[in-house]
Amino acid sequence: MGHLWSEQLQLFLGIENRQLRFFSPDGVLVPTPEESATEAQKQLEFERQQKDKLAAKLRELGIDPEQL
Repeated sequence: MGHLWSEQLQLFLGIENRQLRFFSPDGVLVPTPEESATEAQKQLEFERQQKDKLAAKLRELGIDPEQL
């Protein structure tokens, strides 16, 4: 695998796409803070879209979602 174990961090260090990255003890790439923030933003947008779809459906059925 070519990764080096860091006893202090309890993580592997390795190269991914020409960058030094951390890997979990089972070899999974640890996301950077920026990657984590981007993923969280995508999840929030997906949830907002789902909420809007559900609210639209309730309105079609004659139910005001603000009154629930």
